[in-house]
Order: sequence, then structure tokens, then C-alpha cells
Amino acid sequence: MKYVKDYQISLTTMGIEAVYHPEYNSRIYDVNGMYYTGRTNQELLDQACEIRCTDYNGRINAVRKAFSYDKKTPLVICPIEMIYAIPTKSPKDYDCKWIFPDHIEKLLRKAKHPQILFKNGLTMEINCSYNTFKKQQERARNSLIHFFILVRERSTYRIK
Repeated sequence: MKYVKDYQISLTTMGIEAVYHPEYNSRIYDVNGMYYTGRTNQELLDQACEIRCTDYNGRINAVRKAFSYDKKTPLVICPIEMIYAIPTKSPKDYDCKWIFPDHIEKLLRKAKHPQILFKNGLTMEINCSYNTFKKQQERARNSLIHFFILVRERSTYRIK
């Protein structure tokens, strides 16, 4: 595990979670390993949207308007890069974890809480039920596909 001051969410990000530590605010599960940063989950997500010329609230509101997913709304960070994330709880909750579904190998049923096995072998315990997470995965896929199709349709019109 390594401290990274300026981590940016990208195609290699698998999950982020808050940590209770005097120097770190977030633990990042990445294809290349596990990292810690002083930035909060919300700061990481805000920046991920901003560097792609959008903002967190705009993305959340767009999904809510398209699908009426009013609680635990999936975040489509970039439909072109296909970067999207699932919250395990209300994003306002400090313990909300954000999972980037493309990296999930398997969702494991465990005694207390489900566990995610990522494709690179790392595991992460999640703080929601197995069924809630499966529902969140479906919502996230619907959201990503919807906005990916919109982007493709709009880019097709411009190419004429």
C-alpha cells in the first residue's frame, strides 16, 4: 500500500472507500495495487468529473432524471471512457464505498457482508446486502448504456 497525493480516478480504478486515519482519507483499490490519499471520496469523484468537463451533481441529476433512481444513484463519470461507479450507501454517508463494476470478477456471499473479488485478485468487503448490490449493478449498467448511446447518437449527427 502506497500513499499517493494526487490520485486521479481512471479506467484502472476498481473501488474507493473512506478510512479513519489521521493522514489518509481514502483507500483506493486500483488494478495496479492499493493506494491511500489525503483526499476524500467526494473530492476524488468531483475531480474525476471535472477533468472530463462536467460535474458530479450534473451527472447524478442526469441519471435521476432519466431513470428516477433517487437513492444510491449510480455515477456515470464518463460514458465515452465507460467509467462509472456504484455507491454502497447514500453518498452523504461517510462509510459509502464506491465500486467501479467493470473490474468485478465475482460477488461473494459472506456471513456478515458480501465481498467483491476483483479481477486482479484483491478483495473488498462491501457494506450493503448482496441483493442491494446486484440491484445497484443493474442500475449502473442501465445508466451507462443510456448515456453511451446518447453520446454515440450525438456524435453521429455531427459527422455528416
